[in-house]
Amino acid sequence: MIQPLTYDRFHTHDELTALLRSWVEARPGLLRMESIGRSLEDRDIWLMSLTNTDTGPAQDKPAFFVEAGIHAAEWTGGFAALHLIHRLIASYGEDEQITRLLDTRALYVVPRLNPDGTEHVMTDGRYIRSSMRAYPHAAAAPGLQLKDVDGDGRVLFMRLRDPDGPWKACPQEPRLLVAREPDESGGDYYRLLLEGEIEGYRGDVVEVSDPVEGIDLGQNLPTDWASASTIPDNAGPFAGSEPETRAVLRAVTDRPNITGFVTCHTFGGLHLRPPLNSGEQLPYPDRRVYDTVGAKAAALTGYDVMSFQDLKYDPDVEFRGGQLGWYYDQLGIFAWITEFWSPQRAAGITSYHPSRWLLDHPVEDDLRMIEWSDKELGGKGFVDWYPFDHPQLGPIELGGWDMINYWYNPPLDRIESEVAPHTEWVVFQALCSPRLELRSVTATREAPGVYRVRAVARNNGWLPTYVSHQALRREAGGSAMAELELPAGARLLGGETSVTIGQLEGRSGALSTTTWWGHDPGTPDLAAAEWVVSAEPGTEVTVRARHPRAGLATGSVRLPE
Repeated sequence: MIQPLTYDRFHTHDELTALLRSWVEARPGLLRMESIGRSLEDRDIWLMSLTNTDTGPAQDKPAFFVEAGIHAAEWTGGFAALHLIHRLIASYGEDEQITRLLDTRALYVVPRLNPDGTEHVMTDGRYIRSSMRAYPHAAAAPGLQLKDVDGDGRVLFMRLRDPDGPWKACPQEPRLLVAREPDESGGDYYRLLLEGEIEGYRGDVVEVSDPVEGIDLGQNLPTDWASASTIPDNAGPFAGSEPETRAVLRAVTDRPNITGFVTCHTFGGLHLRPPLNSGEQLPYPDRRVYDTVGAKAAALTGYDVMSFQDLKYDPDVEFRGGQLGWYYDQLGIFAWITEFWSPQRAAGITSYHPSRWLLDHPVEDDLRMIEWSDKELGGKGFVDWYPFDHPQLGPIELGGWDMINYWYNPPLDRIESEVAPHTEWVVFQALCSPRLELRSVTATREAPGVYRVRAVARNNGWLPTYVSHQALRREAGGSAMAELELPAGARLLGGETSVTIGQLEGRSGALSTTTWWGHDPGTPDLAAAEWVVSAEPGTEVTVRARHPRAGLATGSVRLPE
């Protein structure tokens, strides 16, 4: 009996561990659980391997990697990872696609790469970006620091009346603060601060202190910082400095069969792909793959698909590092960032640029979102202002948007419908991977006791064995090899035992129709190797074909009389 996945709460680390272990116990032939490292605060970082072990071990099959929970407050991504695991183990043997997937491929899933940060956000109620390590300073500087000052489990906003404040109540909706007009004075005005306490407050100036936790694990990867004018401020002291990052780096490099990657984040309702910066160009074949896989994503999830370059509110800002930079640019595997959940769309705002909207949008959008909170969330999304006696500021009001529970994550009752289509997209991508098989292994008698053995390997997948043209640029991903295995008494007369057969194309390069322009009428998906052997008739010889990214295929033949 497989324990169901429920959506009534976000899991603590202990609850997550117990759930994963119960699934392994229910489906031991499909699911394996291992710790790939320990976090800064000594919690296990779990990696789940999914494949049908009766058809071969995971390392001998092309694989797809899904990771979630790198950012501490983005809990919905973890539910996406759990939904994927549960769907695969529950549907194996009943769903043709999923059965074929686990019979021929493997998936690696890290449901929570950053267990410490997630645990602290759940406990403290305050926003934490990623790692819990204090960086670059051991303690926060004096100033405003996020804190749940009234102990209700949320960090909201603080508004206080001030004749010099830049905000005023919106005439249509007094809960909403809007900017004063440039020439306006003499009204009732406010200052707006994030909920917290002010260390070193002297009754006037409020400095906002940077959070003590200053490392984004997503920036702590060994991407190409050399060409950047500066290393990102939140990248950490050096690439791979953090135990969580080291764990995933080792896990990925120890698994060269990974052909694709999705990292699960919030928010925005987006699927993001390379390139990262203006002036960068994807190789044309890779762009076609991204277009095809992106169209499938949009059809399944309804999310927008765009490059990280197009997401930036200022296209001239250079961005280095990050997960797309390592997985695609460095490793040459197709990489995506999924940003689950768009509260704007939930409120009926359908046309907007996701990053620029946060900086500038019409007041009508705010009014629509507050109305949505009132009607559909029972007022829990935008909290009505209520009085509070602040330890430094005195009488203030607390309220405004509950960012963690209704922006960074959807309401609990909407999570399953939000993440379920994403699982189908991951299944689609995993089945796009290259897959090496032996089309034929034959033996021809050349002379008494002398035989020519010929093996024809085929790439049965949609992607080429090298996966991306970026991998060819980087000389990453390896090459296909064919190896002859002879029993005792047989001898190799011609050829090398292990032969390089190169790269085999997939179907991803095929155009929408067959025309004379740009069509290769050959067999680029096939490659052959030959050996001359001496052996007794009836001897069985075995050929193994392997590509690091396309898996292992084995075939045998008995030498004829």
